[in-house]
This record gives sequence, C-alpha cells and structure tokens, in this order.
Amino acid sequence: MSSEDRVPFDASKAFQIGIVVKNIGETVKYYQEAFGIGPFEIFEVNYTDATYYGEKAGYRGKRAFAKIGPITIELIELIEGKTIHEAFLKEKGEGLHHIGFEVKDLKEGVAKAEKLGFKVTQGWQREDGLGFAYLDSDKIGGVVFEMIQWPAGGKDSLQSLKAK
Repeated sequence: MSSEDRVPFDASKAFQIGIVVKNIGETVKYYQEAFGIGPFEIFEVNYTDATYYGEKAGYRGKRAFAKIGPITIELIELIEGKTIHEAFLKEKGEGLHHIGFEVKDLKEGVAKAEKLGFKVTQGWQREDGLGFAYLDSDKIGGVVFEMIQWPAGGKDSLQSLKAK
C-alpha cells in the first residue's frame, strides 16, 4: 500500500483554518483592531440539504473569510439548524474547529476516508461540484479535518460559496 493510499487527502493542499465563534461581528472587529487581520468578507449560507451524521439536516449560518498569507481564516456562526459547529460550541466553546484541505473529487475523497475508518460528520455538495465533508478526525489532537472541492474554475472562491 502506497503512502497515498493510507491517507484521505494530500496534506500539502491545506488552505483554510475554521474557527467557531458566537458572534462574527464582534470577532471580526477584534481580529481587525487587535491584529490587523482583514478585510473580512461576511455573508450568510443556507445549506438546506446538508447532512449531519448521514441524515439530512439543513442549516443556516454566517461566514466571514479573510486571508492571512496563503491561508484563509473562516469564522463560523450558526443561525439555526443542527450542525457539528453547534455541538462544538456547546462542548468546547469558541475556538479552532477545523483545517480545510482542497480535494479534486469530494466523492472519491469521502470514499477513501471511509475506507480508512473515518466517518463524515457533516457534508454537502452542489451539482457543479462545490462541496465539503467534515471528518471525525478530532479523536486525537482535537481538530476536525475538512475536505473541500471547488467547482470547475472556482478554486478557493468566495463567489462560489456565495452563489449557492
């Protein structure tokens, strides 16, 4: 078995750090004023057909994105619905939730992850390919890993997310 077959994604494709927060507006203001991080682009998401532990459980939330070097910070605030972000906030409070990795084919990545013993805790995918899948990778080290597929021509594009 090659090393590529023993991992669900290419670790060199990390590009995002996800942070669960109670209030995006307050967090953005703090990050901008205290650390000079920004500008942030803030918008609402509505994933009506997202899954939660394999069951359809849509949700709405706010997202804020800013670049720090080659990494994108994603701030996550839940408005309504059942999500792993809600569970994280209740259990641990605000903080680092996930590291996002780009994959070329999300369905292939999910199949590989499941073959390796990981479960998808939350996921969603659009017809044009844009989608995500969070893995239950937080058993050791406490961090969830997310696989993200961009639509053709939409790599790391906020426009892709907003066009939902």
